[in-house]
Amino acid sequence: MTHERIFGLQWRLTAVCLVAGICSPALVAGGYLVGTALGLSPSTALAAGSAAGVILGLAAAAACFIIARSVKLRLWEAGRMAGLIARGNLRARLRPGPPDEVGWLEERLNLMAGHLETAVGQLRHLAEENRLLAEEAGRGATLEERARLARDLHDTVNQQLFALAMRLAAIRRRLEESEKIAAAELQELEALETLARQAHSQTRELIMQLRPVSLEQQGLGAALHEYVAGTASREGWEAELDIDRSARPGAQAEECLFRIAQEALNNTAKHARAGRIRVKLARVSEGILLSIKDDGTGFNPHAGFRPTAVGLRGIRERAAAVGGLCRIESAPGRGTEITVIVPMETGEAN
Repeated sequence: MTHERIFGLQWRLTAVCLVAGICSPALVAGGYLVGTALGLSPSTALAAGSAAGVILGLAAAAACFIIARSVKLRLWEAGRMAGLIARGNLRARLRPGPPDEVGWLEERLNLMAGHLETAVGQLRHLAEENRLLAEEAGRGATLEERARLARDLHDTVNQQLFALAMRLAAIRRRLEESEKIAAAELQELEALETLARQAHSQTRELIMQLRPVSLEQQGLGAALHEYVAGTASREGWEAELDIDRSARPGAQAEECLFRIAQEALNNTAKHARAGRIRVKLARVSEGILLSIKDDGTGFNPHAGFRPTAVGLRGIRERAAAVGGLCRIESAPGRGTEITVIVPMETGEAN
């Protein structure tokens, strides 16, 4: 609709007033002539004509009132719609009325509301994308910082502790051969050597907790094999490893799966009293599968997690963060199995 092609409000009102202005005197004159022709007195005929003119004027005023009131109501409805949009209801629309100037305004307002709804939707989508990108950048920065700390510890403190342990061992051997040192001093050297070896072992464990060098250099399979083997040796478990080293997810999924394995094995060490564990990493049709199973005491998963059981809850949250699925199966006296599947599209890298 274009307002140039419509019979607008101003023309309607002008037409009503013009008809009333022309026809009222004509009615007065016509009523007078008809009245006198019918034998009425001049005053009576004039009164009849005047009454007809007044009635026509009142009708014209009523028509103008109806037109003006409809315009007012439609403008109020447009204002109500604007208020709804201002309060966040971007789906508010007007029902267009007659094809006049107000109808043209109603169509423009509806069109504007549609564009505004689309624009706000796009802005919300962009804001969500920016939030996800910020989270991704934060996770990437965290991973990079962990990797940097792990490299620094490996290249400095870890190497220095190893060198210290070796030098103490060499000094102890030389002093033992010289037979010129007291037993108490020899024991002190042995204690220092033991302390250096323990510090070296703990530093290596800390590096593994931060981010194992093998995870960055050789991938998830190698890092998982190294970590599980070391943990099983420390805890006295019999370990069965079925690890496909070619399963290489992206950095984020790789980090996630490794942390899940760490948390699962920590839970096993703290609570399960297990003697045997089985760890599997494989490609499946749904993506990459990580399974960790023990023969420990188990628990009743239907009873829900305790408020303090942050480990299992954290495993579920880590899996969900990369779009993965997590299944925890257990029963009292029958061990626990944790299975996580990360979909290929989150970062399968060949």
